[in-house]
Amino acid sequence: MAVAYDGPVETGVTLHDKVGRQRLTEVAEPMEADSALDLWAAALAETVKVALAGRAAEVELTITGDADMTHLNFDHMGERGPTDVLSFPLHEWIVEHGRSHLADDDGRTGSGAPFILGDVVIDLDQAVRQAAEGDWSVAEEVALLAIHGTLHLVGHDHDEPEGESAMRDLEHQVLTVLHRRFHAVPWKPGSLFDRAGHAVGASY
Repeated sequence: MAVAYDGPVETGVTLHDKVGRQRLTEVAEPMEADSALDLWAAALAETVKVALAGRAAEVELTITGDADMTHLNFDHMGERGPTDVLSFPLHEWIVEHGRSHLADDDGRTGSGAPFILGDVVIDLDQAVRQAAEGDWSVAEEVALLAIHGTLHLVGHDHDEPEGESAMRDLEHQVLTVLHRRFHAVPWKPGSLFDRAGHAVGASY
């Protein structure tokens, strides 16, 4: 399922729904499911925009549940149980001054042409639990995880204070845009890093 994004940057977002429309509708309330999907697509697209300085790209978003994420987390991270978000990048990146650059030319399709970044996988069941614990909406939780996962997709990490600071700054830039565009979301203040109960997933 391709999600059209009408933002100011040409970023294609392809959604893989592994939980079903009914589950999406349930957890998106009080938002409509389609509005929540638009929000999550925008979160990915805007993150790509700020991280790649406007470079056109394509990214995939997989919404799954505990069972599938448990297998992925064990197979790729060696960890038991589910996690909230995993990223599966297709390229090697160098991060300089908060911006991501390809480490080599592998994967390029020509100057200015879109290229596929990889897949961000979010465990909706885990997102529901974390949203309930923090008393904010599931739509906001998934948006935060989408931003975080996309930053991992393009080479960012938070192992060191400098890396975390860069991720916080980019997250803030994306959230500023989303807050202006999606007024129906009951946004709560604060970074994903500051919210209790998060596994803060990693890239593979």
